[in-house]
Amino acid sequence: MNKIIIISILLSCSVNSFAQQKEDINLLQADSTWGKEIIQIPFWFAPEINYNGHEDIRFAKGWADINSSGFWTYVFAWDINLKTKPTPNFFEDNLKLYFDGLMKVVNEDTLLTIPKTKASFIEKEQKKEMTTFTGTLEIYDAFTTKKMITLHVTIESVYCKKTKTFIPLLRFSPKDFKHKAWEMLNQVTLRDNICNNNLKDIK
Repeated sequence: MNKIIIISILLSCSVNSFAQQKEDINLLQADSTWGKEIIQIPFWFAPEINYNGHEDIRFAKGWADINSSGFWTYVFAWDINLKTKPTPNFFEDNLKLYFDGLMKVVNEDTLLTIPKTKASFIEKEQKKEMTTFTGTLEIYDAFTTKKMITLHVTIESVYCKKTKTFIPLLRFSPKDFKHKAWEMLNQVTLRDNICNNNLKDIK
């Protein structure tokens, strides 16, 4: 399944008005080799994640190619008016809901009981307005391999004083943290003026 089909699945329930406005939403900065999509939150595939806002996703080239160094390598950020400082439990709980819901709608085998996502995160460092986390996810890959895969994850949670909200940035790859894929991942960052945005006004 190529990336265009994947994106079509993710966006199939987006309303026309949002589709017209999504190009104005830009949480992340990345070069032109990264694919981009904007998803409205609450997620239609995971409505239990009870927030309102947007997800900005960037896909590495080769995201859906098992033989590519970019396989399952991507970044996303959430602008969800998050007022409470996120913890490891916040990410564990919400990412389980996210991937369980996503894989359920992508899965085409009606006889398959999809294994539940496993998540484990720790807080790594606190510096000024940013808290970092690392961890792993064990997810069922309904897109390509139809098997369980392990994703290594880093998270940066940025606090915006102006809005008194937190914006999480998450990077994912099946490659370990020493792999060159992480050099590429770390080049995708939150926009420089992220805390001066007006995204909350876009409905």
